[in-house]
Amino acid sequence: MPIKINPAPLHLAQAVIVGLCAAMSIAILGTSAHTLSIFNKEQRFNPWWLPLWPQHFDVHGTQWLLSTSIIVLVLSSVFLVFAFVPAKPTLRAFLSLGTLIPSTLLSLVSIIYAHLLNYNSPSMDTIQTWTCKYKNSNSLAQDIPLPDELGNNDFGAICRESQFAIWGTLVVFLMLMVGVGLTFVAWGADKWAARQERKEVEKEMGSLQAS
Repeated sequence: MPIKINPAPLHLAQAVIVGLCAAMSIAILGTSAHTLSIFNKEQRFNPWWLPLWPQHFDVHGTQWLLSTSIIVLVLSSVFLVFAFVPAKPTLRAFLSLGTLIPSTLLSLVSIIYAHLLNYNSPSMDTIQTWTCKYKNSNSLAQDIPLPDELGNNDFGAICRESQFAIWGTLVVFLMLMVGVGLTFVAWGADKWAARQERKEVEKEMGSLQAS
């Protein structure tokens, strides 16, 4: 008796994974944009951000993570739109790979690039290395208390958000890899199911002709 395969659960699993990638990308987008916004706003006057030494900071890693999250979100949304549109197995597979593979490669490049920049510390610092290094440091005693904008009170939160952005991108990369793998498995299941359906139709036609 021929083995019957239902590809629908595979397509559903793939859609769920890509949906999670989109949700995670939104979170990464929010945290990266927030940390970059605080740096751009406070670096010019907050002594904790070295206003006289702006070249000490390299924010390209944060910018890459931010851009990657936007692109992954857009491509994941495109995938989810076409995931529920009836299409031939090969066309569905091409659409899937056309959205998932660029997202996967870009996520991998962003993770490697951000880690390399972090390893340049202390010759140069990223937002993550700087805030994580000085989040528990105390300011010198002052007769007049300084406003929060001139302190490092937000460094703990910025440190955690920066770490979340890079490790969250790693999670997205791993989920995208699973999504790519499911594309090939689902394509094979679609082809097998279509072949079995054709055989059953041919068998029924043969039975009708014999009768």
